[in-house]
Amino acid sequence: MVFAWKRKMDVAFGVALGSSTQIALFCLPAMVLLGIPFGQPLDLLVGVFEVGVLFLAQLLVMQVVQDGSTNWLEGVMLIIAYLVICAAYFV
Repeated sequence: MVFAWKRKMDVAFGVALGSSTQIALFCLPAMVLLGIPFGQPLDLLVGVFEVGVLFLAQLLVMQVVQDGSTNWLEGVMLIIAYLVICAAYFV
């Protein structure tokens, strides 16, 4: 957030992308391995709904960050999209 506040969006995007990649590469396999001793076998099968939601979220983020600058309205749009995704998973 500090880099985004200082208007260094390229660094902010790089940090966000790197952090999310590291979490995905570590946490998902760790949860699969930790599920075995707890009797909760986890697999890496992803359904059509999850893939569709991920694809639409990626399209939305790409559309927002394409021009290299953002404003408060685009941020609110991303937060609302996040809430809609949460509601869709809840239902």
